[in-house]
Amino acid sequence: MTLDLVGVASATVSTMALFTRESPGAGNTFTPSVHTTGPWRPDAQHGGPPSALLGYATEQILEPDETIARITIELVRPVPTERLLINAQRTRSSRRVAGINATLVHDGGIVARSAALVLRGSHLPKPRWSPERDQAWAVPSPDSVIQPPSFVHGDGGITYHQHAVEHRMTHGGFGEAGPGTSWVSLLMPLIDGEETSGLCALLAAADFGSGISAVYESDDGVGLINADVSIALARPPLGPWIRVESETTVGPGTGLGLAVAELGDHLGPVGVATQSLLGITF
Repeated sequence: MTLDLVGVASATVSTMALFTRESPGAGNTFTPSVHTTGPWRPDAQHGGPPSALLGYATEQILEPDETIARITIELVRPVPTERLLINAQRTRSSRRVAGINATLVHDGGIVARSAALVLRGSHLPKPRWSPERDQAWAVPSPDSVIQPPSFVHGDGGITYHQHAVEHRMTHGGFGEAGPGTSWVSLLMPLIDGEETSGLCALLAAADFGSGISAVYESDDGVGLINADVSIALARPPLGPWIRVESETTVGPGTGLGLAVAELGDHLGPVGVATQSLLGITF
């Protein structure tokens, strides 16, 4: 089974969604809004929106009783706010294990891709032991809302990290170096007129792991951008609020880093995300 989704160039009229589905006669086409714009350059998307769209494509061809146990997003090149083509297909299948691959293509070249491990589970008895942290969490109050900085192309325009999500931080902050914990929620749907799934909400938030646990401060002139995000899940996540507790480590002399985040929702921990990081100067 294959799913083809086509995105067209960003419209000049902003929509209060990350992507808008075109008319039925135009096929499965989507228009990215200005709210997908990333912090590093004005013509490229933040990693969250294309990650969530790849997750959406993956979910469309799940079979009954299947659950996504792992999904890895590779950001091959900057994802432009222009014409996009997404293909998703099943790559292998047994009675209980399958794979789904998706690619995001611009101008004939792959700019992002995902690989998902899909499992068909069965009922299990209650475990004899569970971690103490495996318990419900309360979403922080609006008093903990924090506004992220504009970062590199701070031209006053709309960006995903500042205008399409809300951050409620309980530890650390964007303006300081060190580990951080943020509850993240989309302020608009992933796709106009459609409910955003828990998986898509999580993929839209997981890309913030390295951002909330920066090891450099804003006046250092150094940043770390992620080339991927890989997520392993113990259960399907629930939105709209996703908890991201992250810590970043830099390899001395390599110019590379690794961000590791524990992901959760209001029921408690749900999975772990890792991001491979590349150092840049600006």
